[in-house]
Amino acid sequence: MLQLLLVCLFDQAQQSNGIKFEEKELTWKDVKQKAKNKSKYIFIDAYTTWCGPCKYMSKNIFPQKEVGDFFNENFISIALQIDTTKNDNKIIKRWYKDAAMISDIYKISVFPTYLFLNQDGVLMHTITGASENKDDFIAKAKNAINPLTQYATLKEAFENGRRDSSFLTLLIKTARDASDDSLLHACINYYLTTQNNLLSTPNISLIAEGTSKSSDEGFDILLNHPKEVGAVIGKDRRTGILNTIAFDEEIFPLIMINGKKTVYGGGLSIYGGGEMNKSVDWDAITTTLNLKYGDLSKSILLNGKLKYYDWLEDWENFNDLLLDYKIKEADIDTNLIGNMAYKLIANCEDTQSFRNAIGWASILAADKKNPYSLKIYSKILYLAGENDMAIDFMKEYLQLTNKSDKSGEIIEKMRKGEKIE
Repeated sequence: MLQLLLVCLFDQAQQSNGIKFEEKELTWKDVKQKAKNKSKYIFIDAYTTWCGPCKYMSKNIFPQKEVGDFFNENFISIALQIDTTKNDNKIIKRWYKDAAMISDIYKISVFPTYLFLNQDGVLMHTITGASENKDDFIAKAKNAINPLTQYATLKEAFENGRRDSSFLTLLIKTARDASDDSLLHACINYYLTTQNNLLSTPNISLIAEGTSKSSDEGFDILLNHPKEVGAVIGKDRRTGILNTIAFDEEIFPLIMINGKKTVYGGGLSIYGGGEMNKSVDWDAITTTLNLKYGDLSKSILLNGKLKYYDWLEDWENFNDLLLDYKIKEADIDTNLIGNMAYKLIANCEDTQSFRNAIGWASILAADKKNPYSLKIYSKILYLAGENDMAIDFMKEYLQLTNKSDKSGEIIEKMRKGEKIE
């Protein structure tokens, strides 16, 4: 009892020493007025209830005295829940409208996001993602109140034409912290034009981060220097970047009429908005890819066709393509097989399609280095009606991982013939 009391007192002491967040009874208008009255900036902790890093910051970083001293002196702070749940109390619900408005205006799509605003609610600085320790978080927050390092000030200078390499180096870091991918890519591409050696390790890293189009400054380096690039960022990452560029430019416009790619903070991309083309000229696409991408064209075409059949929900051609790939390729990408199996599980309900998928998905059964492959294959077998084999592979997955996840429950559902997720 005494130990529990001491723990509670310690937690209360931490909270009282840390960031003092304003009571939720205030409105957004009240917060801005209080900031004006106190001549302070506004700090917004934009979080969601499902975000693990948000919870880490709230429990381990915000309560620390050094963090509280800095933030309480310089900011009016509010903790703003962006998502909605059935368990939200009346105070959280009162902020729904303002939370949605703030999320929309400041384009919040990564969590946690930390916004630093002036007294009128004008965004001056943004930080996304958790910090491992208090010193890192305080250092990043200090940039928010320093005119020489503020995101808004630096961005304005860039838009007004400042391009020297030292400035661009600072803005690259600031744009990265803010998850402003558009600004980050633009800064990196301008910075690369100031460099004499694009094959240096730091520049290859920047090229990987800032190249999203074939017209970008580092595209030719990615494409024509596989050995040097692979040594810095890895073969798979290089291939992935080039695959995405090729798909966006050479395949997507031809398989979806008037389609649109929307890029969110943190690298999340969504394709859609158009009409699927039912008569794609794959031969013409193949010729273009061969001319531009050489040896990579085969994997680019495979991924493009798989997306096409997935979006059409044409599981017959989807399965035939993967089975053909398994038969022909000596160096099979098990990550690709696993991802495609996951797509099938998530989107298909036809038992025969799963039976047809067993032929190519069986490669997952041999991937002992990644036990999760066994779990995916087990689900394919179950959905194909092979219950006993499915249970055996799920048991093997549990033995290899010794995880206390929901796999045990899945086995029970398999035994009863129930629906699994």
